[in-house]
Amino acid sequence: MGSIMIDAAKCEELANHYKVLSQASGVSADRAFLLKNIARSLTGVASQLDRLAALTRDEGRVTPPQV
Repeated sequence: MGSIMIDAAKCEELANHYKVLSQASGVSADRAFLLKNIARSLTGVASQLDRLAALTRDEGRVTPPQV
């Protein structure tokens, strides 16, 4: 079974996409709220992936396992 490793840049790209979707005209308040929350979550994941990459480099270990 193949696996895909999402990186911080992709998380940020997706976060920006969801933020734009949340601001589109005609989007209900409930949908906008959920889309903004998804964007915030993806931004948080991007931050954690950046921190993990930095820690991995600092510790001189192999790359993080792929999910």
